[in-house]
Amino acid sequence: MSAQPGPINRRVLIVDDTASIHEDFAKILKSATVTDDSLDETENLLFGDPTSAPAAPRDPFELDSAYQGREALDKVEAALAAGRPYAMAFIDMRMPPGWDGLETIERLWQVDPKLQVALCTAYSDYSWEDIDQRLALTDRLLILKKPFDAIEIRQLASALTVKWQMTEDAAMKMNLLEQAVQARTRELSDANIIVQNSPTILYRLRGEPSFPLMYISHNITRYGHVAADLVGSATWAQTLIHPDDQPSVDAAMGRVLDRHAEGASIEFRLRTGAGDWRWVENRYIPVRDHDGRLLEVEGIILDITERRLAEEKMNLLARTDGLTGLANRATLIERLHQAFAAARRGAAPFAVFYLDLDHFKRINDTLGHPVGDLLLQEVAQRIKSNVRENDVVARLGGDEFAILQLDVSDPTQSATVAAKIRDALSQPYHLTGNAVHTSVSIGICLYRATSLDADSLLAGADMALYRAKETGRNQYQFYSEQITREVAERITLAEELTTALIQGGLKLDYTPEVDMHSGKILGMAAQVKWQHPRLGLLPASAFVPAAEKTGAIIPLGRWILDHACWQMRQWQNEGVAPPVMAIRISLAQLKSGPELIYDVLRTTARWELAPWDLRFDVTEATLAQTKWTHNDVLPRLSELGVKIAIDDFGTEYSSFDYLKTYRVNHLKLSQSLIDSAAQDEGSANTLRAIVNFARDLAIDISAEGVRPADRDDALASSAPLKNVQGVCFREAVSPEQAARLLKGGNATAPLPREDEG
Repeated sequence: MSAQPGPINRRVLIVDDTASIHEDFAKILKSATVTDDSLDETENLLFGDPTSAPAAPRDPFELDSAYQGREALDKVEAALAAGRPYAMAFIDMRMPPGWDGLETIERLWQVDPKLQVALCTAYSDYSWEDIDQRLALTDRLLILKKPFDAIEIRQLASALTVKWQMTEDAAMKMNLLEQAVQARTRELSDANIIVQNSPTILYRLRGEPSFPLMYISHNITRYGHVAADLVGSATWAQTLIHPDDQPSVDAAMGRVLDRHAEGASIEFRLRTGAGDWRWVENRYIPVRDHDGRLLEVEGIILDITERRLAEEKMNLLARTDGLTGLANRATLIERLHQAFAAARRGAAPFAVFYLDLDHFKRINDTLGHPVGDLLLQEVAQRIKSNVRENDVVARLGGDEFAILQLDVSDPTQSATVAAKIRDALSQPYHLTGNAVHTSVSIGICLYRATSLDADSLLAGADMALYRAKETGRNQYQFYSEQITREVAERITLAEELTTALIQGGLKLDYTPEVDMHSGKILGMAAQVKWQHPRLGLLPASAFVPAAEKTGAIIPLGRWILDHACWQMRQWQNEGVAPPVMAIRISLAQLKSGPELIYDVLRTTARWELAPWDLRFDVTEATLAQTKWTHNDVLPRLSELGVKIAIDDFGTEYSSFDYLKTYRVNHLKLSQSLIDSAAQDEGSANTLRAIVNFARDLAIDISAEGVRPADRDDALASSAPLKNVQGVCFREAVSPEQAARLLKGGNATAPLPREDEG
């Protein structure tokens, strides 16, 4: 869908009862001696920097004259009928013996409500209140006082005709968008007719938190549901999805919300209208605009109940290992192929473990096969107790085992399970009076989009197992040595971080958020750093991701909250505290639910702070996840008074209506959005919409990333930001430097060195 704006409509109607006035307008508007410099300035002021949109062509004005209001009405009607409407009209207030200016405008607007009008008057029989009551002083009407200035006349004509054309272009784009939506709806309707007699269900979710159901195909009635009831329900997902399967569905939805995801797939139990359950495969497909913002999520639901029943029957027929009760090699291979095919369709990645007991033959030969069999049975139980219920554990033969670990989003998850199994199997076994000791070597191969086939993954795990034995046994190795090193470093880092939280080594610096015009400090954002004993001073980006993947983010977040609140209390005692202390909150912390709320209440009470002294910054993606999973932590924190801000707003979702139902205090516009708005008219319109929307909801809004040195003209090139608070971010500074900035009351001055005191 595209719509190219046409040439600017320069048709102007002059309505005045004096012939000489018409001659004056013709001289002014058709004169080639009047320069466009001041016009450029006016249009830039009204419509933004011309570099952000194609330059308006300097077409000549096309003038037409009417000497009475009735004649003007005839000309406007004729122009509309010919498809050549006037963009604007200059209308005199007094035109005896016919209609006066107000009645003329009323009659013209009844015929052409888009007409822009400049009402010309030297004096008036009407007060401003009378004019406002009859015409409403809208943006279609300007009052022009006599005597006229030639440049003023030309500027008004140029600005109002450009405005008329911009309004028309916007309406044309909106009309094309509506046509596209209608066409898409017709396509889906046709598709619905095709599939309504099949078990396949199509649906669409709006691409904004909390992802409401926009459409579901009529054949959902096959499962005892009414499509209209589901579309109108805020709890449609809870109606359809088995409660035990909801976490897996949430995880799949989280994958599809990643802006780089092409899709996701998940199997779950769907509730019928009769209360029964059917196994279905659900495939998500994200639909995004050219900037990567999410428009919709399309879904396909396939009934796989018969396939699942067949699998269960097959599992009952010699699909298990007779000694341990685990799955056998054939079952593992079959499930591995299924997992591989599902991952190709967008299901979560997985991992394959290959395990081999160290020196099992020596135990078998020394203590005999009966003891060896008892050992294998005990090993099987210990492995089962350290994996999730939906993971597949198999005995491949002899002392070799395998695990198909499902839903693996990060290698650290596999490393954690492997370490638990290694430690569990190394504990002593008491078998028929014998104390037996053994260990295990483990090879791990992760599914990747570049994986050739399912069998190659098992072969890769076998190769990793060989390396684990070669390098000393009683350990795990990944198929990729690089992954092994990265995972080991990440786990070590998380363990060392836990020690640092107790013994020290972490510190908070503070990034001043500065009003770019006045230099006034609007807040301080806490930034954690770590003086690592091996690696030196680490920024948050070097260890926070590891903390999020290993669970260490919860105690780390608690530490940051406590120390930031302590610092805020010190500044308040000194009388220099900033208006707010900003802290970045991760999705893992929000998932902790009431624990986070309790931490906030306890910590603010401990340091005698009010909840509104704090601001929690979240990303749009994090907010979307909490909305989909009905996590209510942020609204509850907002009710307590904690301020909530969205970082990099406008980059993830095409719609922002969800802000109406979500308690957000502040939007921080991304630098990329501002840069795009300065170069692209579509982005500029998006920016205007965000600013106006936030203003209507009384949400504060700021533009990020502008340096103090640029503050005088940084926002001048982007008219939508005229009413937006420009904020620049100084580099993070130590608490002592931050205190000096706060005491000085202005953050634009250079800081003294640390050693200058």
